[in-house]
Amino acid sequence: MCMYAPHGCGDCDVLLACFDPAHRIALTRPETLGDGRPSTLPAIRRRTSEPHRQTAARLARAMAPAGALRFGKVTGRIPAVAPDARRQLRAERRLFTAHVPAPGDLHPPWDGVQLVWVPYGEAAAQVAHLAIADLDAFLQGYVEGWIPDGWITLG
Repeated sequence: MCMYAPHGCGDCDVLLACFDPAHRIALTRPETLGDGRPSTLPAIRRRTSEPHRQTAARLARAMAPAGALRFGKVTGRIPAVAPDARRQLRAERRLFTAHVPAPGDLHPPWDGVQLVWVPYGEAAAQVAHLAIADLDAFLQGYVEGWIPDGWITLG
């Protein structure tokens, strides 16, 4: 099972934008800061024939005690479009939204990685390497409440 993709989660199918009460978003980053890997959204690869939502629930269970993480009502659909000719994405991805009552209730689900909390307005710039079109507008619209509940296609 791939829980962390060292080259920007290009091979992960499910990403999680997890908000705390101050509207900060949890990003993962290697504890060894000099290794060149950037901060990223928590992400996981789907198992064969596993629905995206089930994969997201598996990631949530790995990151928080039962009941500590509540999924949001908006999910981003990220089409399978390669950002440049050198990189191919396997399939479309999903960006789930979630909420945690306190930052201390969430932990990274793998060793050698830590969580950092950034304001939602800064998160898209921190994870630009994920090539998620319109991520900044998605996060802003979600927090400010002008994106309707349901599925939103990014890009």
